[in-house]
Amino acid sequence: MFKIITVYIICLVLLLFLFGYVAAPILCYAEGWKTFYYDGDYLSLMLSSYGAIGTIKAFLLQFFAKPYHGAIVMTLTSLVFMAIVNYFLKRFMKKMTACIVSAIICLISAVSVTSWLGSINPKYLLGFGNANEKSGVTYMRLSNYVRHQQWDEIINICNENSPIKNLLHQNCLNMALAEKELLGERLLDQPVKDISSIYVNDIQTAEVAGLLSDVYFSFGHIAQSQRYAFETNEKMHNLSPRMLQRLIETNLIYGQKEVADKYLSILSKSLYYKDWKPTEELIEEKKKCLFADNRFSGIKGLDDDLLHIARNTRGNRQCRITLQYLGSLYILAGYDSLFVKMANEFSGSQDLSKPMPRYFQSYYNHLTEKKDEQ
Repeated sequence: MFKIITVYIICLVLLLFLFGYVAAPILCYAEGWKTFYYDGDYLSLMLSSYGAIGTIKAFLLQFFAKPYHGAIVMTLTSLVFMAIVNYFLKRFMKKMTACIVSAIICLISAVSVTSWLGSINPKYLLGFGNANEKSGVTYMRLSNYVRHQQWDEIINICNENSPIKNLLHQNCLNMALAEKELLGERLLDQPVKDISSIYVNDIQTAEVAGLLSDVYFSFGHIAQSQRYAFETNEKMHNLSPRMLQRLIETNLIYGQKEVADKYLSILSKSLYYKDWKPTEELIEEKKKCLFADNRFSGIKGLDDDLLHIARNTRGNRQCRITLQYLGSLYILAGYDSLFVKMANEFSGSQDLSKPMPRYFQSYYNHLTEKKDEQ
């Protein structure tokens, strides 16, 4: 009996390690794109679109809205499965042998279930050097931290995996640096390709479009953030809690409360998001980003939009973040004269310190010295 209990304890520890550590980034990431809603219409939609197996998958994934909840639920489910297998096997073999075999079957099944649950496959390997299979899991970890605005964790992971040459990883890192107001200070610490190191324009999957929604939201470009969130959520059959949260935020920023309430009503039918609401501070901060005129988004280029946002938000944290992006995009795109104009307009204010961040200042000095020589 003691040996059998020991086998169960070992299996328990291994399962908790698998679901709570190894698989957690994958399953938390997958949960952001499809969770479970306790509603007849959505249940019918999931059954017709994904079948019974897909519905079960969404049910299990929902618990990874909180990683430790997911790990506990999946571990207990696996142990129950192990006990059932053991019950039938011990009819044909010795108790200890049946217990060991059932434990092995349980662990193999747990790995298989993890692979099945986490089977969302965005194009992770948008790289220009060191992209590999490990990049996928790393991106999922980074994406989870982006979702929860854990910027220090993103910076730490990227520092540990330096040099970063995967564009999706760089997007996450540069977003974190901008949010910490450090992008101009560390822009070229890692190898860079071009402006795609700030935001990818090769939209190969809905999940990558979702990342763009995050990047634009960080820019303060609410219209583009809403656009990509809407398109991504439509492709996810209106089931992505991550994109629903972004659509709620952007509609409240635009003052479209009825639309926001529609999306809130969907989340209210879930287990983990029924009481979720964005903070008033976030909504008020981002409202300042809205264009005062009726311009079409991007009609004069993204850089002109960002300059407009920076002017609208002077004296606020969003202005400092937007300028981090704008100056970096000017440098990577080689827009020398526009960079100098931006620096002259904002440098020395509380929005762009003087001296400017390291790479901004060195680039500015280079350009002005070059002009003096001419």
